Amino acid sequence: MPRSEAPRHVSPLGPILNERLSGYPERIFAGDYEVVGPCPWLGQREVRSLGTNLVLLHYHHRHEFAGGHPQGLWGNVQEAPGRYSWSEVDRLVDETARRFPMVGLYPVGWAHMVPKFLGHTILEIPPDVIAEWVATVVERYQETIAVFPIFYEMNVFDLFYRATDARHYATAEKMRIVDILWRCHDAVCARSGEKVASRLTAGTFVELTHSSFYWMSEGKLLELPQGSALTEAALSPPDLLRTARALDVARSDGHVERAIRQLLHQVIFWNADDSGADNTLGDDLKRLVSDGWVYDRTLNPEGFVHVLLPGWDAQPQNTYQYLSARIAPERYVESAAECLQRHYESLERFLSNPSVPKAYRDRIVGFVLDDVFKCQKQSGITSAVYPEETIDAQTGQRHAAEPVHISTLGTAYHEIIRNFRARSTAAGHDPFPVDTSAHTRTQDLPCPRRSAPI
Repeated sequence: MPRSEAPRHVSPLGPILNERLSGYPERIFAGDYEVVGPCPWLGQREVRSLGTNLVLLHYHHRHEFAGGHPQGLWGNVQEAPGRYSWSEVDRLVDETARRFPMVGLYPVGWAHMVPKFLGHTILEIPPDVIAEWVATVVERYQETIAVFPIFYEMNVFDLFYRATDARHYATAEKMRIVDILWRCHDAVCARSGEKVASRLTAGTFVELTHSSFYWMSEGKLLELPQGSALTEAALSPPDLLRTARALDVARSDGHVERAIRQLLHQVIFWNADDSGADNTLGDDLKRLVSDGWVYDRTLNPEGFVHVLLPGWDAQPQNTYQYLSARIAPERYVESAAECLQRHYESLERFLSNPSVPKAYRDRIVGFVLDDVFKCQKQSGITSAVYPEETIDAQTGQRHAAEPVHISTLGTAYHEIIRNFRARSTAAGHDPFPVDTSAHTRTQDLPCPRRSAPI
């Protein structure tokens, strides 16, 4: 879109807050929920039984499952030019909203989760095409969805791009991502209005400092560079703002930075450090405050974060534990459940720390676990809830089905939620008890066949 034609939907007075998150009346306990196949809402009853009140729906690995496609939500809906099939996602959103007080949905997700006919990654697709897709998703589900993170863990796009394409996100690539982001925001404003657009966020983020390894899946092991991914990596929030300012200089405009600030007014991230990193979620929060991220009208008017939902990711610790057991089996390594407890306790210490201004602590609205539901990885169980699986010998695709199990990580998450709510209510009872019979009971909703395009 030429600059002269670009709509102007960003208020110079500051961001419009997403009232669904900022106004939620209790602490949010969230989880990233991976849609599997063939039943897209498999495991939701068990996830809800933990006490989770927000799930973020994503299609990142649906291609590994029977009936899936390798292009995420977008490719699952738009199978060919002009051919759309919304019925499964419509039902998924409806069923999820029936169970959970709040629902999130990724319109894109990973950089390569795009329809095959459009390109290999988002870098190959015109920004206006991506913006139109995001605006379409938001318009369709605006009555139901509380938050739309456009991308998933976008500050490690560069890490995976170097592993898959032997290239990195240099200035041109970063500018293209920022160009996509502000156009997505403006397209949603034009279609659905500024209040609905306040539910957009640039994406979820992951913090990695000195972890031994981040990812082990399907025979691949990815070693990390050292340093904070949340403050120093390409496409981290500070880098997005720097890139936006550079685009504004080229355009002789301030619109791009204002749009990115709007998209970053709510930040969802999880610490993904393994226990060898000696860095907790509480350490991350101290770092973000000291780096000036968190807004306060008096203390830090230049801050950009108004709503903060931090959390933890078990997969790196699971990989660390898996490899340590083979390299040095005599060495004790914390379990993922123990690490979850340690990271959550560090959040509680931060929230009760009088040396941190209350105005900053009050910006934190809850805790998010990545992942709350997904299938097993090569290194084992990395989620709170997981299904039974079979693998097709001919296609290699996995089939996820009942029974669904609650892992030790899930039990630990339930205990965290239950203990918090017991302290927070006069009655002290548990409103969300774990139903142990859910481990083997048949799913209470039928799973549909994949419908013809509509």
